[in-house]
Amino acid sequence: MDAIAIIPARGGSTRIPGKNIRLFHGKPIIIYSIEAAIRSGLFTYGVWVSTDSPEITKIAWDAGAKVHPRWAPLAANGVGTQEVMRTTLMDLFPGEATRPEYACCIYATAPFMTCADLRLGLGTLEARVRPYIYTVGPDGRDAGQWYWGQTSAFINGVPLEGNSYHFPLPEERTYDINTLDDWIMAERLYEGRDGQ
Repeated sequence: MDAIAIIPARGGSTRIPGKNIRLFHGKPIIIYSIEAAIRSGLFTYGVWVSTDSPEITKIAWDAGAKVHPRWAPLAANGVGTQEVMRTTLMDLFPGEATRPEYACCIYATAPFMTCADLRLGLGTLEARVRPYIYTVGPDGRDAGQWYWGQTSAFINGVPLEGNSYHFPLPEERTYDINTLDDWIMAERLYEGRDGQ
């Protein structure tokens, strides 16, 4: 099994300035995603951060990730992770024969993510026929942690909707951080969290 992790992390953020590297319990929040991905041992093709920010680039390198420089148009508001994944994979692997079989899009603000969930997610995807699987909370909504996919599906622009399995997360590990209020609550919840 060959896989790559890609963490989209643009420098701009409208609701929480500097969101992807804002300190969360003493360290930039993106580091939680990088460290969990590395610890999982799943990513033979590396853990990559796709960014337009020199500051994020340095933090990512220092945390052990590789960096894919993102062109300015891909860092604009409204550009989705599917397009970032597709472009990054095509840039890194222009030849089909060199591509990993699976790719995982990991969100930069996912401190509740666990290595065990990443492993189970990949195992579930491998055993099924749809090309994607993504995390959802108890309410069935996107949990904002990660989604696995077949690399060919990303490259060919296969949409998530209608082509995905849900990977349900328990309530205590489901927290999508979008606003400052979300951030404050997530920090409180994280204090009582068990280790990965």
